[in-house]
Amino acid sequence: MGEVSVAAPAHMAELRALFAATEGPITFIAGGTDMLIARRLPPAGGLLIDLSRIAGMGFISSDGGDIRVGGATTVAAIAADDGLRARLPALAEAAAQCGSVQIRNRATVGGNIANAAPAADLLPVLVAAGARLECIGRDGASRELAIYDYTPGHGYLIAQVILPGSGLLPYSAFVKLGPRQDLSISRLNIALLAEFRDGHFGCVRIAAGALGPRPLRLPLAEVALAGKDLCSATLRDFLSALTAEVDAAIPGRNSQAYKRHAITGLGLDLVAQALGLSPRERLFEDAAR
Repeated sequence: MGEVSVAAPAHMAELRALFAATEGPITFIAGGTDMLIARRLPPAGGLLIDLSRIAGMGFISSDGGDIRVGGATTVAAIAADDGLRARLPALAEAAAQCGSVQIRNRATVGGNIANAAPAADLLPVLVAAGARLECIGRDGASRELAIYDYTPGHGYLIAQVILPGSGLLPYSAFVKLGPRQDLSISRLNIALLAEFRDGHFGCVRIAAGALGPRPLRLPLAEVALAGKDLCSATLRDFLSALTAEVDAAIPGRNSQAYKRHAITGLGLDLVAQALGLSPRERLFEDAAR
């Protein structure tokens, strides 16, 4: 095992200088929650950079056109931010359901993305919202990547997450299913962003986690709602599309039958939550029959 050096820069200029001066491998740590839970070993060598002390990496800016969230912003801060909840309720809700209070107080949005767990709760919302990542490379230069073009382990530091204002739709929701009610790792999670006016859907974007190695957009489910009236027939078509998405994503997997059934209940909860309705209303009960 090689020698590990540890650095805790206080500002971005110091961080960029470390990049320029380091030739060997670099590992980043912020909240460290995944290392603790998964009992991962520390890096075998190189430079370990603690991001938790860098001024300006933990922030939420939701007043302008785009929403910007610093890479070291905690999940708890995302869940508690009123401005973010007003503009993208799904992201605040996903953060509120992410692990325990202790985990949320340490885990960061950049770590949630970089860890790239298939069931990560924030990722379906970010994918559905068309998030972009401002990343810093080993050359110290900044560049933007679409979240779907980001590949973990390629040496990029996620400095901030950008949610384009043009991609934010007025209605959004996030729902998940886990093995128990609290502190659960998602067996399935779904995020929806939608336009809805006078009982009619406009643009719809949906993404799901735990159906593959990374979140998936669900185009069949999107088409089933987009441009349609909210009625039992539309919801039944939506549920059929969701089961078809599961079949396409995990054909032959042991969990396929379970997730085909589970996604229909989640789908009704998703639409109801986004529109501020009760899933026990007759509209939804009729669709579930």
